[in-house]
Amino acid sequence: MKLQFDTRGNDKQKECARAWADDTVTEIIYGGAKGGAKSFTGCKLIFHDALVYDGTHYFIARKKLNDLRKFTIPSIYECFEDWELTWSDYMKYNGQDNYYDLNNGSKVFLIEAKYLPGDPQYMRFGSMQMTRGWIEEAGEFESEAKANLQASIGRWKNDIYNLPPKLLQTCNPSKNYLYDDYKANKEGKLAPYKRFIQALPTDNKCLPDGYMENLHRSLSLPQKKRLIYGEWEWDDDPLVMMEYGKIIELYTNEFIQP
Repeated sequence: MKLQFDTRGNDKQKECARAWADDTVTEIIYGGAKGGAKSFTGCKLIFHDALVYDGTHYFIARKKLNDLRKFTIPSIYECFEDWELTWSDYMKYNGQDNYYDLNNGSKVFLIEAKYLPGDPQYMRFGSMQMTRGWIEEAGEFESEAKANLQASIGRWKNDIYNLPPKLLQTCNPSKNYLYDDYKANKEGKLAPYKRFIQALPTDNKCLPDGYMENLHRSLSLPQKKRLIYGEWEWDDDPLVMMEYGKIIELYTNEFIQP
């Protein structure tokens, strides 16, 4: 089966798809603002592989399962429509266990990754065996959740199809663990197996008329800097005593000469 990913002039989507196809890249961070086609991109990449590689397993993880149902599932159906495929001809949704069961034996699991007091290290993901995965709204995740989800990939038929493990993370600017990758990319120090792709609403040629105007009317100035212009060194509190980047630097002593 051959499926085309028509990015309709979105060069950042094209860059993300190329990174997904690059065997030397195993971790992709895509996004950094609203309207960058993050969910559509994730659905295209995950369901492309699920349809092409028979019997493979994937996850789509978000902090709250209900958000996946409300906001990500519509993008899945949008992708099938874009491929001119009727999704019900190719898969069925198991609402009890929250996964898509494809006709070719592949499965796409919807995973809730919220913090549980009884499982602070997210060990519940330890037994999962996945081919590849996608963390949606990664800015909401703790590093332990990301690490255990990532440890589950590369464990299901990757050797049969010669597929390297892949983790896609879509996000808005955040001060969680993603900030370290943002900073490393900015400084030219990002690990070679990672790609950081900043996608802004201006990159998306398919946004509805009036979308950008509504953002500018609705958002505060700090929110505009973060969600429209993709600024990661934002701070919501103008009275903050210390910038976040300076707090991070408390744990380094690179300014001391040996």
